[in-house]
Amino acid sequence: MAIPIRNEAARIQRLLRSLDRATRRSGLQVTAVLLVNNTTDCTIARIHSVALAMTMTVQVHEVVLPPGLANAGNARRLCMDMAAAEAPDAVLLTTDADAVPRPDFIAAAVAGLRSADLVCGAIRVRDLNHWLTPAALHAARTEARYTHLMHEVRCDIDRLQGRLAADALRPHYMESGAALALTARSYDALGGLPAVASSEDRALVHRAEQCGLRVTYSSAMQTWVSARLDGRAENGMSACIRARQHEADPWADQAMMRPADIAALWRAAKAGGKDPFPDRSVPFGQRLRISDLEAGMPDLARFVGQTVLMGRGLANAG
Repeated sequence: MAIPIRNEAARIQRLLRSLDRATRRSGLQVTAVLLVNNTTDCTIARIHSVALAMTMTVQVHEVVLPPGLANAGNARRLCMDMAAAEAPDAVLLTTDADAVPRPDFIAAAVAGLRSADLVCGAIRVRDLNHWLTPAALHAARTEARYTHLMHEVRCDIDRLQGRLAADALRPHYMESGAALALTARSYDALGGLPAVASSEDRALVHRAEQCGLRVTYSSAMQTWVSARLDGRAENGMSACIRARQHEADPWADQAMMRPADIAALWRAAKAGGKDPFPDRSVPFGQRLRISDLEAGMPDLARFVGQTVLMGRGLANAG
């Protein structure tokens, strides 16, 4: 279990206790590899005060990364590299230092890997509405509706290209470093975590798809994460929440795409194309704002309803 940590004194014991509970539930031998980087609070003291009483083994590594490398993506990459080297034949998981994994988190990850090479768990956000102004809540709801439509198309593309069975339910498509699992050997075969400052989780999933690995999305491998304004990842969820507190027309998630581009991807898959869905860690073309999602919503909804879902219904009827 690879966990990058930076100034998490207030939350780290909660994470470790939840992971230890998941360890006992799984019945497996678990080692938590903690990379405490660029930390100025009492995180390490709080780790040591509970580590010896735990069922899982806890390894603590303290480092100071130089300014150019002191980012969430590089810290997770270094931590996962260390964990993979520690146990090259093991299952490799990663989560966030502010997460609270559910008791079945580890067991569900291992179960998912019986039929897949990479498991993406589900995340739930605590107290999100507490931080949202009316404008931010409007942006979140608009993006959620648009994302739902995009995921309908992506699901159909995955069915057309054979990554999903024809009768499979639509995956949750969450790709978060708070809930990822693969074998250490698969991790090494992929060249490790992509060397990016942020969105390293999405970049890893896309690389796995490009390499032909089987990716599954598990709702049983679930964790809670905190909705906070002082996050550790540049351009992460906290930065998004802060921006939406005061911007009239904030950026949408970088994974959002224009309706015409989404339709073109579906048509290419319908014609036999095998390219996976574009990399969600970077914008596909020009990055969109919330107003762009609002403007494109009717076209995307029409395409999904009249082309994707109707075609799916005809295929099922046939």
